[in-house]
Amino acid sequence: MKIPKDLIAKERLYSDLVKQCTASRKDRFNFYQVCRNYYLFGSQDGKGAPYNKIGSTVDTLCSFIYSPDTLRFSLHLGTESSIDDIHKSVPLSKEVTEQWRVSRTHLLYGTGVKWASVYGAMMMKSMWMGNRVRSYLVEPHQFGVLREDIPELADQEAFTHHYTITKTELEGRLEGNRRKGDIMERAGGGGPDKLPELDSGLQRLLVGSPVGGVSGSIALAGGSSTVEGGIGGRGTSYDYIPVVEAELIDMCDLYVWNDETDDYQVITRAAPDVYIYDRSSEFMGHVKGRAPFSKIQIDFASYDYFWNTSFVAKLAWLQDWRTTRVMQIRTLMDKQVDPPFSITGGVGITEEKLSALRAAGGMVPFPTPNAKVQSHAPEMPADLFADVSQIDTMFDDVAGIGHVLQGKGEAGVRSRGQADLMARLGSARPKDRAIAVEESAEEVAGLILRLVQDHSDQRFEFTAPGPEGKAEVTQFIAEQFTRDYEVKVDAHSSSPIFVEDRKHDAITLLEAKAIDRATLLDMFDPPNLQDLQERLKVIEKQEAAARKEELAMMQQQGAHRGGKK
Repeated sequence: MKIPKDLIAKERLYSDLVKQCTASRKDRFNFYQVCRNYYLFGSQDGKGAPYNKIGSTVDTLCSFIYSPDTLRFSLHLGTESSIDDIHKSVPLSKEVTEQWRVSRTHLLYGTGVKWASVYGAMMMKSMWMGNRVRSYLVEPHQFGVLREDIPELADQEAFTHHYTITKTELEGRLEGNRRKGDIMERAGGGGPDKLPELDSGLQRLLVGSPVGGVSGSIALAGGSSTVEGGIGGRGTSYDYIPVVEAELIDMCDLYVWNDETDDYQVITRAAPDVYIYDRSSEFMGHVKGRAPFSKIQIDFASYDYFWNTSFVAKLAWLQDWRTTRVMQIRTLMDKQVDPPFSITGGVGITEEKLSALRAAGGMVPFPTPNAKVQSHAPEMPADLFADVSQIDTMFDDVAGIGHVLQGKGEAGVRSRGQADLMARLGSARPKDRAIAVEESAEEVAGLILRLVQDHSDQRFEFTAPGPEGKAEVTQFIAEQFTRDYEVKVDAHSSSPIFVEDRKHDAITLLEAKAIDRATLLDMFDPPNLQDLQERLKVIEKQEAAARKEELAMMQQQGAHRGGKK
């Protein structure tokens, strides 16, 4: 995109781009808040359900497709990479894995995976701050793109990042700025693209069509839940919405691709319409030519929609159906325990007589001989609980997680081999989601390693044969490494589904003598890996000494036999 030189034309372009990038922001915010309520509480109004099946299904699925404690990365180099770069890739692959964990990105990413299943997508921002990598999660309603029909962020000409800061924080950031006084006087409150408050946004959406879509399930603000009569005995509830009393200012960072510099131009604006900075992305601790954001998603369901589809929205119908059925069962059981009754021919029934009728062993005399008291306890349909079980099976089917994957028994399975085969075949759909999660993790890790190349002075080393065949240790910094590489998740280590496959492959390679025991340890990644590697070195030295001694004895015995002849 060509950015005008004229200041008025430039500001008009920036304002138009912000407006275009935020066209769907408020609508998406309303939708996301309903999805959030379904995930946290099992209902769209946040008042909760007797059992939140959506929450447990999301947690179970995410535990299958991502595990923060097992993930490791490797580097895939281009075909023209030198031998030195191949050697350098080993310590750098360990470095990107270390940075992933030291910066706590592995935990944030796991949270992002969970909320990406709720919203459809999450954004992660990675920056170099204070001599280290810092990562932040960004909710999708705090982000906007110029073209939502393009799924890749790298193909967007412009996008926006929205956030809030306190007035004192803004004042600190402007220290040394000549326009500080003017900016602080004009900045404050929200701008034209400010999101509605959470409650009002939900009220507008709930009056309309719900995500669940079940007839009669719309919960108006302050009203009861989905079934007639509401849900009694809810217990305590809390909406988990943060309360901030400090004065906040809405901020917006507009990223525009600048054709002249082959980099993003970053424009920072404070509400209501105060432009503060207009500078190249490279001067902000970002990688030149790369957006500092990565999109997290759990599937590739949408090929023409940037924000992808919400997994929770797919379960909303089932959750409403399940809640309705459970409450119907509860109502029937309440009526069986304490059934309604009718009195025929009774005269002058007072509250005392009515209490006596309902008490155990109570007796009430009636003046008329034909008086009759009749109980009307309803009959419980035999298939009601089976209906709930069938709905739960539908939840598992949508998630692609069968009984075998959940560690439950399956009819007809009598051996471990048969169970392993069924688990392998049944994990196909979760594996697809795990690969989508891997792709997102690789994008974040690739950005992290490029940040290390641009900003870190840490020295690495590798050992390789020298000119005379002797091992030589070479030191280098990350900047001296090639840029022609891709960061990949090593052996699908991001998902527990692939753990057994990885171990099986490692043992097969060891038996084929394609790897040594040190590599086997590295592939298994057991606890106290470094200690085990040092112990293995001692064991290998002892084994080498034993072989040498055995060989010497064999040579001595051979010489002795030759002497006798």
